[in-house]
Amino acid sequence: MKILQFGGGNFLRCFFDWMLQKVSDAMAVEYEVTLAQLTPGEPVREIADAGEYHVLLRGHEGGEYVETLDAVRVVRDAVSPLTDRNEYIEAGCRDIELILSNSTEAGIYFDPEASEPHNYPSFLAQLLRERARRRLPPVMIMAMELNERSGDLLRKTLRQYGGSFAYGAEFEDYLASCSFYNTLVDRIVPGYPADAADRVFEKIGRSDKWLTSGELFHLFIIEGDREGNKKIQDRIPFGRAGLNVVVTGDRLDFYHDRKVRILNGAHTASVPMALFAGIENVDAFASHPGHASWLSAMMHDEICRALDHDADDKETHAYAEDVLTRFRNPTLQHKFRAIALNSVSKADARMSPTLRDYFARNGRVPPLMTAAAGKLCELYGHGPVAELPGGPLELRDYGQIRGDSLEERLASFFPSLPPEVRKAMLHEISGA
Repeated sequence: MKILQFGGGNFLRCFFDWMLQKVSDAMAVEYEVTLAQLTPGEPVREIADAGEYHVLLRGHEGGEYVETLDAVRVVRDAVSPLTDRNEYIEAGCRDIELILSNSTEAGIYFDPEASEPHNYPSFLAQLLRERARRRLPPVMIMAMELNERSGDLLRKTLRQYGGSFAYGAEFEDYLASCSFYNTLVDRIVPGYPADAADRVFEKIGRSDKWLTSGELFHLFIIEGDREGNKKIQDRIPFGRAGLNVVVTGDRLDFYHDRKVRILNGAHTASVPMALFAGIENVDAFASHPGHASWLSAMMHDEICRALDHDADDKETHAYAEDVLTRFRNPTLQHKFRAIALNSVSKADARMSPTLRDYFARNGRVPPLMTAAAGKLCELYGHGPVAELPGGPLELRDYGQIRGDSLEERLASFFPSLPPEVRKAMLHEISGA
C-alpha cells in the first residue's frame, strides 16, 4: 500500500508511521510512505534517504518503568510541492491509496486572494484535480490536524480552492468519490531525546539523526462513513497489531472535545505560566508543588466542568487525572518552547471552548484559565522576541497579533469567542 504523507515532523513519524511499521511487522504487509514537504527547510528528503529511523517510547505501566525502541522503515521517498511541482504531481498520481496530513491547527485554511497553489490544501486540491483528469481511482484522505472535524474542514477547504481556481465539475465529482476521515490523535511526542540519544546509538550500533521519542500511551480515533471505515481497516488492520485504534460512528466529538480541551488546552495555557516562572519542561511544571495544584484545579474545576453537563462526570475527570500523570512523566522532557510554537492559532482551538462554555454556565470567566490567557498576551506584548528567565524565545507567529492593546491581543488569540466573553476576560485580567 502506498501513502502520500504531508509533513515529516516528529509527531507523524512517532505516531502514524510507527503504527504502519507495527502493522507491517505483525501482518507481513508492505507500506510505502512518500513524504511531501510542507514548509521550507523541512528535511523530508534526508529522512527518506536515511531508509530507517528509530522511535523511543518511555513511561510507566502498572507501576513499573517501561522502555521500547522500534526501527521504522516505511518512509521510502520524498517530494516537495514547494520546489518541484511536477515531481510532486507525478508521485501523487502513482498508485496512492491514502493521503494524510498533520499540518497543525493553522494548516487548513482558504485564502480567497490566492491565484495559485500556496499551502497544504491548495497543493492537495491541485493534485486531486490532476488525478481526476487522469481518471485515477479515488483515494482515502485522513486529516490528523487538531481542528474540530478536521476531515470535514479539509473537504470544505478543497472545494473552496476548486471553485477559486476554476477546477470544474470533474474535480467536484472526484472529490465526492474520495473518502474523508475525521480523526483524533493522542500521544505526547517531545521529539529527539537528547538525554538518551548516546545510549540508543550504542544499542543500535550507529547514530540516528532522525531518532524521535514519545510516551507509551497512544490513542487514534477514526470517524467516517461505514464503507470508508471498513476500507481503511481492511487496508491497515490496526487491531491485528494490538494498536489502540477506535473506529467510531458517533462519539468522535466527545473524544475530540475531551482531549483538545484537557490535554492540549492545559498544555497551551501552561506555556506562559511555566516560562515566566523559569520552568522549561512539562514534567517539572506538573510536579512543582505550587504549579501542580494550579494545573490540577484548572483541569478539574474549569475545563472538566465546562466540558460536561454533569460536573461530576467520572470518565472525564478520570481522563484528566491520566493526563496529569502523563504530564509528570520525567522521561519525556517535553519542552514548553516546543509547545509554544503557533500559540496564536492553538489558543483559540484549545482554550476558547472552555472559556466560552464556562462563561455560559456560570456567568463569569474561569479565573485560572483567564489568568493564563492574560500571561499569553503578556508573552506576546513586547515584540517578536520574548525575554524570559530561561533565555529569549522567538515568537514566529507574532505577526498574527493585530494591535498593541490588551483588548486587541485577546481578540488575536481568541477570535471565535463572543465579544461579551472577551470583555469579561479583559475586566478580569486588567483588574478594572
